[in-house]
Amino acid sequence: MTTQYYDVVVIGMELGPLTAGALLAKRGFRVLVVGQEAPADRYSCLGYQFSRRPFVLTCAESPVLHRVLKELSLGQLYQRLIETTGPAYQVVTPKVRLDVTSDTSVLKREFAREFPRAAAVADQIFETLGRIDGEINKFLANNLVIPPESFFEKREYVRAEVQNPFRSLRDTDLLGQFDLEPEFRRFLEIPVAMETAGGSSVSPFVHYRLMSSWLFNCRQIKGGRDGFRKLLADRIVGQGGDLHPLQQVAEIAVTKGRVNGIRLAGREELIGCQVVLTDLALSGIKALIPPSAWPKKFSELGEKSDRPALGYAINLGVDRMVIPAGLGHTAFVSFGPDFGDELLRVEQIPQLDQDKAALHVSCTVAEDEQNSIHSGQLRDAILDRLRWLVPFLDHHLRVIHSPYDGFGPIDLVGDAKGEAPAVPHTEDIPRWVLRQPPVGKSLGAESLHYRSGIKGLLFSGSQVLTGLGSEGELLAAWGAARIAGKTDPKRERLVRSMRSKVEL
Repeated sequence: MTTQYYDVVVIGMELGPLTAGALLAKRGFRVLVVGQEAPADRYSCLGYQFSRRPFVLTCAESPVLHRVLKELSLGQLYQRLIETTGPAYQVVTPKVRLDVTSDTSVLKREFAREFPRAAAVADQIFETLGRIDGEINKFLANNLVIPPESFFEKREYVRAEVQNPFRSLRDTDLLGQFDLEPEFRRFLEIPVAMETAGGSSVSPFVHYRLMSSWLFNCRQIKGGRDGFRKLLADRIVGQGGDLHPLQQVAEIAVTKGRVNGIRLAGREELIGCQVVLTDLALSGIKALIPPSAWPKKFSELGEKSDRPALGYAINLGVDRMVIPAGLGHTAFVSFGPDFGDELLRVEQIPQLDQDKAALHVSCTVAEDEQNSIHSGQLRDAILDRLRWLVPFLDHHLRVIHSPYDGFGPIDLVGDAKGEAPAVPHTEDIPRWVLRQPPVGKSLGAESLHYRSGIKGLLFSGSQVLTGLGSEGELLAAWGAARIAGKTDPKRERLVRSMRSKVEL
């Protein structure tokens, strides 16, 4: 028996479905968010604040972000979340240590110190990347559903795609015209390799969008991913929605190929709904729907990334004094000429105690090599590499913990104070799956379509647009919100009329 009803149910706390839920709540839909027991990214461990995943907002100047912030009236609150101190990120190799900042004059001085040949043509490089970035911004500024599926979505997309600078290019090197050091190319491509899980054949669109986004448009956010999540969740609640981050959906009820509700874990009651939005992996979604209710299109649906990768992260609690003075908030550390083989991302996590510091170190691992995670081999290799980056690390290392390998926190000194995270059973260890961009698409980011084959069940995150980072999640959220908004034409007409100017 159904006693509760929502227009939209959001499953999960990722940025894509949360943003779509916030947009729909602002447009008058009644929204329920079920967190699927997703833990906060920041957590306490033996007196230190650690993180589960790295996060930098890489779309600060994207028209997609500006459109979302404007509709949700979050511009001022967003500005308060931006960290304005220090470089956007650093790149550290055995030969190079370079700070990246959005101030091009400062960046040119950094180039002059490390890459003389690149410094001589820095203005031309910036002009080339800026021109391409501007054309992509014009393309993404259109109110599009990307990737398109319906007739009208495809018509809008084709009309706008003339502004896509890569619409007829499948393989191009925009920087090939310049005489650049090989190390400089590696410097530009390190964030791209990390964001695409080591993908070596990403499309020009993804490649140059990520490159310019990291160079000019990335911002540190106070509270990291949790800070941005809270901004969106508060907007949903403020618009009359309900938020249950610790609840879990046990079943998505499907009748005759259409979503008609959800059941929460431990409850028999069906909560009615018209639309379900989620960023769960396809295998996780299929586990929530009885196979007997799968339509043919849904049963044939498969992940289009044929190169799965896993993310791994380890947190280190250290004394503040051991952190190198020049180490920024985010650093990419590359070892050796083949930077893709050994690449670490190091983030500093703010601490309440000024004498303490925490390093969050992450990397990617091929799915068939995950035994190195559970055996501890990967953890030992990362610590060995960090001894090169952080001299005297062993003398000031206090706490070690990873949420991904099943080992408990290690107190190396024996005097740590504070709560220790529980050690999960082997089968309960969370998997941090990185989706790699597909090859052969016009953008090179389109993976699954929004429509799942079950009416009312929509994908709305990184499984739709893969490899574009936070911009891809927001772009997918906008498309999912547009599609979901059409489930009630009367409501949409009412909202449009309320926004229209009234002539007196």
